[in-house]
Amino acid sequence: MRKAYKLSAAIVLLFLSVGWSFAQYTVTGIVTDSRTGEPLIGANILVRNTTTGTVADLDGRFTLNLNSNDEAVLAISSLGYLSQTFTVSPSSNSLQVALKEDATNLEEVVITGLASSVKRSNLANAVSSVSARELTGTTTIQTTDGALYGKIAGATIRSNGGAPGGGLSIQLRGISSLSGASQPLIILDGVYINNSFQRTGRAAVTGAGASNQDDGSNRLADLNPADIESIEVLKGPSAAAIYGTRANAGVIIITTKRGSEGKTKVSLSQDIGFAQPLRLLGVDDWSEEKINFFFPTANNRREIELERFRQGDRIDYEDYFYNNTALLSNTRLTVTGGTDKTKFFVSGNITSEDGTVKNTGFDRYSIRANIDHKISNSIRLGVSSNYIKSQTDRGFTGNQNNSGASIGYSIAYVPNYFDLRPVNGIYPNNPYFAENPVALTDNAINSSEVNRFVQAFNLDIDLLKTSKSFLKANIAGGLDFLQNSTMVYLPEFLQSQQASANPGDLLVGKQESFNTNFQAALVYNWNLGQVNMNSQAGLVRLDFNNSTLFNRGRGLVPGQTNLRQAAVQEINENFNSEIQEAGVFLQQEANWDDKVIGTVGIRWDKSTLNGNANQSYAFPRASLAVNVANFDFFNSSVVNQLKPRIAYGETAGPVAFGNIYTPLIGANIGGLLGSVVSAQVGNDRIFPETATELEFGVDMGLFNNRVGIEATYYIKNTQNNIQNLNLSPAAGVNTTPSNEAELQNKGIELGISGTIVDKSDFKWFSRVLYWRNRVNLTRLGIPTYTAGAFGSGLGTFLYAEGFAPTTIVGTPADPSIPGGFTIWGDAQPNFNMSIYNTISLKKNLELSFLVDWRQGGDNINLTSFLTDSGGTTNGWFNDDNGDGIPNGRQRPPAPHNNAARWVQDASFVKVREIGLYYTFPRTQVANMFGGALENIKIGASANNVFLFTKYEGYDPETSTFGAQSVANNVDIAPYPTPRRIFFHVTLDF
Repeated sequence: MRKAYKLSAAIVLLFLSVGWSFAQYTVTGIVTDSRTGEPLIGANILVRNTTTGTVADLDGRFTLNLNSNDEAVLAISSLGYLSQTFTVSPSSNSLQVALKEDATNLEEVVITGLASSVKRSNLANAVSSVSARELTGTTTIQTTDGALYGKIAGATIRSNGGAPGGGLSIQLRGISSLSGASQPLIILDGVYINNSFQRTGRAAVTGAGASNQDDGSNRLADLNPADIESIEVLKGPSAAAIYGTRANAGVIIITTKRGSEGKTKVSLSQDIGFAQPLRLLGVDDWSEEKINFFFPTANNRREIELERFRQGDRIDYEDYFYNNTALLSNTRLTVTGGTDKTKFFVSGNITSEDGTVKNTGFDRYSIRANIDHKISNSIRLGVSSNYIKSQTDRGFTGNQNNSGASIGYSIAYVPNYFDLRPVNGIYPNNPYFAENPVALTDNAINSSEVNRFVQAFNLDIDLLKTSKSFLKANIAGGLDFLQNSTMVYLPEFLQSQQASANPGDLLVGKQESFNTNFQAALVYNWNLGQVNMNSQAGLVRLDFNNSTLFNRGRGLVPGQTNLRQAAVQEINENFNSEIQEAGVFLQQEANWDDKVIGTVGIRWDKSTLNGNANQSYAFPRASLAVNVANFDFFNSSVVNQLKPRIAYGETAGPVAFGNIYTPLIGANIGGLLGSVVSAQVGNDRIFPETATELEFGVDMGLFNNRVGIEATYYIKNTQNNIQNLNLSPAAGVNTTPSNEAELQNKGIELGISGTIVDKSDFKWFSRVLYWRNRVNLTRLGIPTYTAGAFGSGLGTFLYAEGFAPTTIVGTPADPSIPGGFTIWGDAQPNFNMSIYNTISLKKNLELSFLVDWRQGGDNINLTSFLTDSGGTTNGWFNDDNGDGIPNGRQRPPAPHNNAARWVQDASFVKVREIGLYYTFPRTQVANMFGGALENIKIGASANNVFLFTKYEGYDPETSTFGAQSVANNVDIAPYPTPRRIFFHVTLDF
């Protein structure tokens, strides 16, 4: 009996094993590039509607075991290529796969939230992506934000000036706040990084005014653009709602490069170049006739000037100060590689760039290490570490309110026959203004030194995995530590300092921020019939700590830059803040066979910035996309993709720190130090500015997806904008911040891209972007007012219901207009357009170029105001209307001499980038260097190549107030924008 049992069991096991062996088969294949025939390493092979899959090896080959006798559908994809599906079976189990390049980026995976991503072909929002190739592949850009010009539909970018080290303002889909900076949230490898505009103190020392006139740089300038793999831009609340309280102005998600499995690769790149001013305006020449007209006879001034004119040499001061050749150098070393268990990417970068103004420049040293390690088959850890050190000398340009410490402000008043250059080391006093700008440039200091460390981590844990579903936990976060040390120094022997009671001025500052963020999420992917469900739930914790200390000393001992050697010592600013925020989010995604894709989600946030720190605010979102072309009934030989989409979302903008409190101001009371209440009282009922957005769009793919079209229309309403509410005089204080105003932005974004020619020896890709936005102040909640720039006589901005806050008004008075002044222009462009092309010849030669066009939009050009006042505007003494009054004293429109003289059309066409590169054939390189080198690439490129504009300033994109949300188009003697030319060589080992 026992033997019979054993025999029976053996027979059963035998049959089971035979049955098991019959119920599986193996699929093999090779994946290649359809154009070049080269293997696609790392191509993904996935069994549709399962978690079973594999990747292609170094030869593009793969092997996949299927535990079934049935047919299966394999989806084969690779980054940058169009995916394909194949049906396999035991009798058809060998594949030769040739993938075509994804010209329209339909297969690109886009990050859409804190723990989610989706293929662009299934995306329900207009999310812009900028790849590493687009970011730095054409030319070398100094800063990451500067590399975004013309590459994001819906983005308005302005420069604070052309000084080395950058300094840019980015607005997405118009103005998001009347009181804040309207700057997007920046996420770097999952870390909420500091991109604030940080003061240098220049404006305080020069008398320019508030720190927003410092011509400082925002801190995105610290990042090395060459380390970036991709940038994704969530432009409005419908896409960014999952980021909650800090997403009103959009979100920019930056992902850096990672290592890949395979041989260790070393790449060394060197860029050498030079920079010169993109545009100079020229200066008006002087004659005895002009002197007789310009200078009064009082105090023999006219005779003095005529004598100087007859004896002096002619000096073009604009050329002297600005038209210098700057040397540029950028060195990069990267090492990347790894195994299936550990992958690494290590890079080092040294950027050294002089400025086109003497004694200015920018140096940046950066080292990065990104490591991905598979702890086990179920646990994966990614770590990113980045240390940056930068040193910037920005010089003295921009506004300075008659104190002298600005080159452009000073030379606007100096005729070209007076010599300001030193004689035997002695600088002559400037009789036309408060300062000798030659002495200022040679001896004054405006420097900044930044030390920064960014650390990120990402931990994925597979908690459950079946053939149809998986559950994973994602834990991520990081820190951003930033220290910015600044010094502004005006020596005691400067002309402007000699006129002061305490000559010799020094402002030393230190700004530190320490930001940390932590998030944990559960992601459950499962199938409900034919619908793939992706469920997410998680929490977020944010901590922001900032401190600022500026000390000032005046009356310095000659030659000293030590604050203790100053006769008058003061604390200019001492500021500390701690902010905590917490959020919880839920999101559900549903995908029916890539035909109908829907998402709903919600986030709740609370913040210590709010009047009630314990109150949570909800931010919902919902979206729907329908891939009509994926339905069986759709059959077109021309249209391969047709996807209408709709999305809705809500976000918020944080309350400014301190708005809930009433500040105390130091005062001398009876000879003793005390405090008094400020004129502004806090509001403990204040809450975040909020925004809602409804977005409609359609995406199309034509001619086998060689051409892609994207069209989007959005309506974004921003509520609860914070304004200062005037109080009754009986209250004893003047104002309090209050949620009062509402804005509406409406706009369209269009894009068409595709491969015009796709031959083995010639390929031409082109992309055209078009966007426009209209903003309206739909509710103000307080009386109409004007603010910004320098008042109605020079042009200012109107805040009135029914008008755009970008409306420029000024003298003469017009009682029929709210605010009482004449409307002269609008800072908002009519539209923007960019055209990008890349052409490849013989697989080795590549030409790329980007052209940017902005039509309309006005600037308040106060550089022209200064040069007209000083008689140096090019063509000042011309008389276009022949009435005997020179142009410099009388400019249109009539009535003459009103604010409209300085409101100028800022339309332009700019050839933004050009690059030409040649890659040597691999076989030729191998033969030349015996296998020591794998690849050699050489090239030449240029940035800001040509500018076509009627605007009468250095650059229509430059603004003294670039960091502001409104009034960020005021031009006051800026640092001229440089044209940058580079030569490149890259060696891959």
